[in-house]
Amino acid sequence: MVWTRAEIMKIKKQDIQSHITWKNTTISKLHNYRKMVRIGDWIKFYPLFPLLGAYLASGISSSIIIVFVIFFCVIGYGFVINNFYDQEIDRKHSKKMMNGTNPLANSIMSKGETLGICIVLAGISLMLSFIISGPGFVFTLLCLTALTLYSAKPVRFKDWFIADIICHGLMFGGLPFFAGYTLAGGNIFEPFSLSAGLAVICTLICCEALIAHEILDYNEDLGITSTTVTHIGLRKGVFLLGITAFGSIVAFELMALWFAIDLTLNAMVICFLLIYPLFSYRKVIIPVALKNCRICCLMAEILHIR
Repeated sequence: MVWTRAEIMKIKKQDIQSHITWKNTTISKLHNYRKMVRIGDWIKFYPLFPLLGAYLASGISSSIIIVFVIFFCVIGYGFVINNFYDQEIDRKHSKKMMNGTNPLANSIMSKGETLGICIVLAGISLMLSFIISGPGFVFTLLCLTALTLYSAKPVRFKDWFIADIICHGLMFGGLPFFAGYTLAGGNIFEPFSLSAGLAVICTLICCEALIAHEILDYNEDLGITSTTVTHIGLRKGVFLLGITAFGSIVAFELMALWFAIDLTLNAMVICFLLIYPLFSYRKVIIPVALKNCRICCLMAEILHIR
């Protein structure tokens, strides 16, 4: 059979079009996978805790890179599994639907694809941690278990009063800290150690993170999903955030006295513990502050005119 030049050109054009379609589909899928993992929501904050544990155990070493890779997968898993179990709730959450933070809820991805991402992320983190350290593997497994129980039914600690805050603090703070510490060669068999004290501080900070998140999402969550803040109300939620922040400062100061922590380092950590809850609550504080500032300026103008 002899092909004419026109037929050959037509076939080439179809091949090129098929390749472009395949390329666009692949790029689109990768973009959706990235949105599902929600890297931008956590990359600047949650990896700090396992990295702090690794640094305490071995200082600046190659262990820090390995711990980062493992917990990039672990934290990513946590956000994907949360999206999987929150799909129906997120469909009623106008802000999340508008931002497209859950491609499964937006029907852009399937359940099978979402579970596939979870399996890959959990598999990589468990395999690497198993190769490196027995205790590190156990704590990595505990992190993945807590992240699953936080979102998955029938347990779903996310819907439990107070338990949602405690579980969030442990799965992003204390357990990752110990995982990073043991993966880098640290010894955890000392109950009254600096590592144990820092794990408590990390847990409290991550408890604050959820309380602040629940405060910011209060109006959207009310009547749609159950959180500790929707149970107790917005004002009590702000009070709970303040109490938790105060608890983290007291705990650190007691630890600083016990382990004779350097005053400069002590001051830096206290500043962080004071500033963090305010920073996490900034979307509410800044508008209120600006509104009060405008009111004060207006009152000053009125008094000046008089």
